[in-house]
Amino acid sequence: MSSVLGGERRLVSIADRGIELDKSALAGLKKMPVDIFDDVYLGEVHQNALVLCVDVRNFSDFLCANKEEDVFRLIKDFTSNLLSCVNQFGYGCSYYKLMGDGAIVIWDETNEENIAEALLVFDSYIDFVNEELFKSFPGLGLAGALVADQLFKYEISAEASQLKYRDYVGYGINLACRLQALARKDQLVVNRALSRTGLVPFKASDSLDSRSELHSLKGLKREDRELVLLYAPAGRS
Repeated sequence: MSSVLGGERRLVSIADRGIELDKSALAGLKKMPVDIFDDVYLGEVHQNALVLCVDVRNFSDFLCANKEEDVFRLIKDFTSNLLSCVNQFGYGCSYYKLMGDGAIVIWDETNEENIAEALLVFDSYIDFVNEELFKSFPGLGLAGALVADQLFKYEISAEASQLKYRDYVGYGINLACRLQALARKDQLVVNRALSRTGLVPFKASDSLDSRSELHSLKGLKREDRELVLLYAPAGRS
């Protein structure tokens, strides 16, 4: 009991501690924000992690212009299919978290295999939403950012719930969330560090508006303020 929590609190006990989960379910939990409490708390620094941040463009306009049932139907289809895409094509990822009409997917290391997975997730989901999910709502589109940088991974106890919570913080998260705002529909912005790997085809944006927006962003390293770098796969304009 603590006055900080506003007075007395009754401890909650777990009636059945014999719940069994198969190995695939346990492995899946290791990639999610919430996991089973095991009295082990990670505190790791990943010097060269890979972060994919995706977001739906014009979603606020969609919310204002459509009925509740249409909003529920689309966001459920969007998130459930996105998770399926990540689990199928981003199998090696370390973590993923839904964020409303967007998501963050993290790989603890930037290497050729993980970059290929991240790009496959993005390319596959772009094709899906354009050809199927957003076909009835042409104003909607998917965009994002893919960056390589340092991240801190940590876990804390959720106490009475018998669960623990994990998350990541770091410049890489902040950078991905800021850069994705510069991407137009179907675009993926990459940072300078990732472009130097030679594993991502890219081009510099010639949009003056994008450059102006980039220069107005706060909390970026100098090298990340210079140019808006766009993923440029063969065959995509």
